[in-house]
Amino acid sequence: MQTKRKLIGGGVLMTLFGALAISVGISAQWVQTIDVQTKSAFSTLISSRNTAVFRTIAFLGSPLIVLIATGLLCMFLWPQDRHASLVIGLIQLGGSGLVEVCKYIVQRPRPTHQLIADTGFSFPSGHTFCTTILILSLLFVFLPRIQDQEIRLAWTLVGILWIGLVAFSRVYLGDHHATDVLGSVLLASGLWLVVRSQENKLILFSQHFLPQFTHERTR
Repeated sequence: MQTKRKLIGGGVLMTLFGALAISVGISAQWVQTIDVQTKSAFSTLISSRNTAVFRTIAFLGSPLIVLIATGLLCMFLWPQDRHASLVIGLIQLGGSGLVEVCKYIVQRPRPTHQLIADTGFSFPSGHTFCTTILILSLLFVFLPRIQDQEIRLAWTLVGILWIGLVAFSRVYLGDHHATDVLGSVLLASGLWLVVRSQENKLILFSQHFLPQFTHERTR
């Protein structure tokens, strides 16, 4: 039942992402309204201090830094749980590739008047996608090790807050539209749930390449 819920939930999120991608691609009015109003609201927050803070957050949430962090997490997991290590690496690397494919399909230009210049297409946000996958991976690995429910909730909220800050920084700096970061959260969350729903199949697949792998996850 849990597997079915993950698959359905992931499918719903991926469908919402697809609908948003189509709306962005055809420049739907509701998408433009959200992005224009959000950009207008963010413009009132611009200051040198805020720019310095969000520039640092954007750097820490950049695909390069997040991929390094994911690699370290996979190395930490490898001796104790090779399957989890492989799945996390697969979702992060494969998902990052999927983001690039989506960018070139939609081909949405980046916003004008960027505070920190960035290149490439805008939809979806690579920073937000990679950060969301990393946070989901960290929660997946470490929350089961924490017995106190309040502490688990606190760390979950911290993770959600960090995703929000990275997404906020990308819009604040003018490198992405609000719907770009929304699309990334939908895509990352949906992909995570879909892959997790197929975990048993991935275990069987990994056994062909890792003969010594015998641990089957029950989370």
